[in-house]
Amino acid sequence: MNLNKPAFWDLKNFNIWPILLLPITFLYSLIVFIKRIVSVEKKLNIKVICIGNIYIGGTGKTPLTIKIASLLQGKMKIAVVKKEYSYLQDEILLLKKNCKVFVNKSRRLAIQQAINEGYDLVILDDGFQDMTIKKDLSIICFSSKQGIGNGFTFPSGPLRESLARLKYADMVFINGDLNPELEKKIKLYNKYLEVFYSRYSILDIKKYNNKKYFAFSGIGNNINLLNLLKKNKINVVDHKFFPDHYSYNESDINSLKEKAKKNSLQLLTTEKDFLRLDDVAKKDIEYVNTELIINNEERLMKKIISYENN
Repeated sequence: MNLNKPAFWDLKNFNIWPILLLPITFLYSLIVFIKRIVSVEKKLNIKVICIGNIYIGGTGKTPLTIKIASLLQGKMKIAVVKKEYSYLQDEILLLKKNCKVFVNKSRRLAIQQAINEGYDLVILDDGFQDMTIKKDLSIICFSSKQGIGNGFTFPSGPLRESLARLKYADMVFINGDLNPELEKKIKLYNKYLEVFYSRYSILDIKKYNNKKYFAFSGIGNNINLLNLLKKNKINVVDHKFFPDHYSYNESDINSLKEKAKKNSLQLLTTEKDFLRLDDVAKKDIEYVNTELIINNEERLMKKIISYENN
């Protein structure tokens, strides 16, 4: 699913499109509601941490999954579970690069595979909306920059479901700068939610010095890549954005390379985008190597361990 996010999803001021789409939004919400009430939640014989979202895409679920899995390594036998979708191969490849991953069209079957192989805990990368699995800990991710967008559910806005579902969450992660306004909105739906912050740190930052870049990406919130690069004083002269999980073809790559060469620029993208390229396309393209930094990491680990031991 290559989602080209409409600009009105993040507009705070009045826009006619969310209103015009309300009949479809109502139908979508009704389908989600019916699916939820007919689902039978099952407790599986393993601890389950779910890292999900309510805002569609670009909230940092996969990097947080990788980070928490790495923090728990050595303390217990950890596996990551990802539902199989053809358009999510970039995320699966990124996870497999860093973790033991079980992928299946059924999350429950993937979890059962982990149980069969003797794992102690599974982390669901996505799955908050899957009501067939009992979670021991649910973490919801938001981007500080995008917040809750215009506040409408899909397709009138970027929310997968009502924020009222936050009452079933245990923690919230906000990626980016401190955002008291977003925290306040979140706490309206669940005053007991613990809020943590995370941010991306660019590794080997000096290698970007004295270079001029043409940045491109096809991720949930492309503007966040541009902001990260500029915040780190990386000289981005030009950029091009594609839809989320975009499948680059030969023509796309040739066009990007020709434009970069013409202007004496180095192509730069995200690791997820880079993993979607074949070996030929990867030539002369760099990716931004980042690490997710969690504020109050020690407090987070104590909370996770306490949930795991209950």
